[in-house]
Amino acid sequence: MRLPRAIRTFVILALTIAACGGLAPAALLTPAAAQGEPVKGGVLHLALGEEPDQLDPARTISLTSSQVMEGIYDRLVYIDAKGLPQPSIAESWTVSPDGKTITFKIRQGVKFQDGTTLDAAAVKFNYDRILDPKMAAPYKTFVGTLTSVDTPDASTAVFHFSAPYAPFFTNSTIIGIASPTAVQKYGDNFGHHPVGSGPFMFKEWQPGTKIVFDRFPDYVDHRADDTNKGPAYVDSLEYNIIGEAGTRTAAFESNELDILNVDFQDVARISQEPGVSIVSLKTPNDFNYVEFSNRPPFNNTDFRKAIAYAIDRDTIIKLSYLGNATADQCPLPVGNAAYDAQLCAEHGYTFDLDKAKQSLAAAGLKDTNGDGFVDFDGKPLTVTLWNYSGFPERQKASEVMQADFNKIGLKTDIQSVDFGAMQPKMESGETGMDYMRWPLVDQSILSSLFKSPGWTKQTSDPALDKLLETADTTVDPAKRLEASHAAMAYVLDHAIIAPIASDWINTAVHQNVKNYHWDALNNERLNDVWLEQS
Repeated sequence: MRLPRAIRTFVILALTIAACGGLAPAALLTPAAAQGEPVKGGVLHLALGEEPDQLDPARTISLTSSQVMEGIYDRLVYIDAKGLPQPSIAESWTVSPDGKTITFKIRQGVKFQDGTTLDAAAVKFNYDRILDPKMAAPYKTFVGTLTSVDTPDASTAVFHFSAPYAPFFTNSTIIGIASPTAVQKYGDNFGHHPVGSGPFMFKEWQPGTKIVFDRFPDYVDHRADDTNKGPAYVDSLEYNIIGEAGTRTAAFESNELDILNVDFQDVARISQEPGVSIVSLKTPNDFNYVEFSNRPPFNNTDFRKAIAYAIDRDTIIKLSYLGNATADQCPLPVGNAAYDAQLCAEHGYTFDLDKAKQSLAAAGLKDTNGDGFVDFDGKPLTVTLWNYSGFPERQKASEVMQADFNKIGLKTDIQSVDFGAMQPKMESGETGMDYMRWPLVDQSILSSLFKSPGWTKQTSDPALDKLLETADTTVDPAKRLEASHAAMAYVLDHAIIAPIASDWINTAVHQNVKNYHWDALNNERLNDVWLEQS
């Protein structure tokens, strides 16, 4: 598709990519490249390290849920390898000269898996859910300055913005379009009865065991980056919920799983197994960090600096990720266009226990009773470092941090729970501090994380909001990059989070799995996968 001329005033992602070196390329090794003619049939067995909280795109921000939802729902557009938005459900679009209106032409003839029509009204319904304050949609910040959606006819959806919002095209790829009829039918239970227009339709959910999807027989793929333009080749997807890493690996090695997100301790060994290939991405769009609640002592800048100085990134990478990560001092991933190692070295934090102790003292936390641990308001202080379960490297990294926090006199416990259970605790401020991982390709990850009230509803900083607003509404790519850098420097100077590392993505596939690959945003394209029949 040739982009409308007016889009040049708005599609900042594409311009920024051209100016700044582009999206981090998915490591499209082709160990699972298609050999021969694709055949239909078979069940593709995959594993999840945790159970999704739900599969409603307006109600969940879980990475695991997003992984599963990729095959259920279609989006307005997709992002190609050059970073440009391309048609999907929207077959074309125009942008007003002031960048405040985008008019999408919605593809005709698209059906949801329940047989209802995906038209402009359905698109409006989904974005109205995101905008509805009563929904408290976790992805609301991803639509930025969007105020409303109009539908003058069944094939036209007009998006109105209060100000140009540079990341909208990229962020719209996150928001799947659900069947309004199904949402109204299932109500609050829709997240466990998802209905979209994607290649795979929901079949069953056995809690704690597996989630199964069947091929949607009427699916038509409108994405140019997929080779399969019709229904999926495999009959079904079976996501097995296996919380223990060793059990996942054993299941893969015994051929109970076809594809495995390889845990770091197993990469070297599994890569040597016959009939197995590893697909690796070493410049990922994810990063790991410690974040804080907006309550004492966690809302004290000096306290947060103490944490940042007390994190031994090199040891965490060595012991937790077994070398499969890149140290990151920036408040965004190493694969992000705004990543700047020099800027973050100037404003960031290196491992220094003496400086950490000094920062604790500056925060007013001192050892007053001689037991080697600091007190808070005259009482012994114990803090908890939270993480979400199902990922052993996160637990190990937490243990490394715990040991160093104890060394500076900050008595620290560790608590590991399911992400679904942890999110409300973060939003209430109960957690205090947690070890988190976030993936997002665009510079707007800064706004998604930190613009008031923040993704955990624990951030409120008008000065930072102003910097982020500038970054989100700046059209010129070079100036947008400068604005993002100004916001990054502010985040680091105030130690709003403590960045740690971007971990690599390693996926193992058996030789019977053909054409397994990722798109430009690191999403699995399972509609293209087929299984060689023995």
